[in-house]
Amino acid sequence: MKRAMFIKKIEIGAGDALLYKLSDPVEFNDAGVRKQTFTVVVSATTMPHNKQKVAQIFPCDDDGNILSWQEAQGSQKGTLDHEKALEAAGYEVM
Repeated sequence: MKRAMFIKKIEIGAGDALLYKLSDPVEFNDAGVRKQTFTVVVSATTMPHNKQKVAQIFPCDDDGNILSWQEAQGSQKGTLDHEKALEAAGYEVM
């Protein structure tokens, strides 16, 4: 099974954002080019416009700088659970 290891909490704005290192990469689109990264930020927040809870997965570099604001597979609506989002993406959280 793919694994995600918690690295640290980071600041990216509203919500609770955690940085994870992955055993298997996630793919993302960068100006029409498919790329991969082994690091993601999972941001759990309540959206201000509709009060919906979301746990969003974003590809990032090793320092937590977001590489694409397009959500990665596994992002979840209705929850603030980081692990639930990563599990939906197929990762076991370590």
